[in-house]
Amino acid sequence: MKKSIVLLCIVVAALSACNTGKRSSNAQTNETEVADPAHNSRNSLDWAGVYKGTLPCADCEGIQEEIRLNDDLTYEMVSTYLGKGENRFPDNGRFEWDEAGSRIKLTSTTSTNDTDRWFKVGENQLIALDIEGNPIESSLPAEIYIFRKIDMDNVITEKYWKLVELNGKEISPSETGGREAHFILKNEDNRIIGNTGCNNMNGSYSFSAEDNGIHFTPLATTRMACIGIDYEHEYLQVFELSDNYVVQNDTLTLSKGETPLARFVAVYLQ
Repeated sequence: MKKSIVLLCIVVAALSACNTGKRSSNAQTNETEVADPAHNSRNSLDWAGVYKGTLPCADCEGIQEEIRLNDDLTYEMVSTYLGKGENRFPDNGRFEWDEAGSRIKLTSTTSTNDTDRWFKVGENQLIALDIEGNPIESSLPAEIYIFRKIDMDNVITEKYWKLVELNGKEISPSETGGREAHFILKNEDNRIIGNTGCNNMNGSYSFSAEDNGIHFTPLATTRMACIGIDYEHEYLQVFELSDNYVVQNDTLTLSKGETPLARFVAVYLQ
């Protein structure tokens, strides 16, 4: 149902164009694109990863979507209807490349709607296409249909970091009672927000230029009783003690000196 709404919004945007119902010569060229087996998006670009964009919406501020493309030709996606409260809808399925190796068609395995989604794959970007796989003709700026690839290397702010190891001990989801111990470093006001696996936490952080230095203020937390969570105090101490970090791809380690204290992995589509 929600997938139908997304597609309807794309169609509405397309119909608002001045030249409604007419395809440009570029669109016609796209349909007759000839595959170049030696050089195309599929075999020459690092296309696997997470992409984020915001599509126009008929009755909301926009539809923010995050799409993860996996090497095994599966995908996960979360759509958020901005200005509509907690209207977030997950989806997953498989995708296939066209013969030219330039476009992909997403087919959901969870949605009851049988309409596929099309995207053109470019360098670190996806471009949303119409339901027939052609460029969307609209009076809106073309940039609005571009999904940008999220940087997974070196940048640690604005990412959801899930705790996976604490002082050498693996932390599994079952130990958190269904809630994940995690944190996010917000760019705005250098705030840190997160959860201990039971209680919410917040504070602030700062970077130092030397050796990937990082420092946290004492964190404030809620005071819920934490049944089955025996590592909360130990987890909070990580932020008191850590003075540097190392990040590689989607793994972050907080350390004191050369001693690692906790390891986290980046989780997208949150």
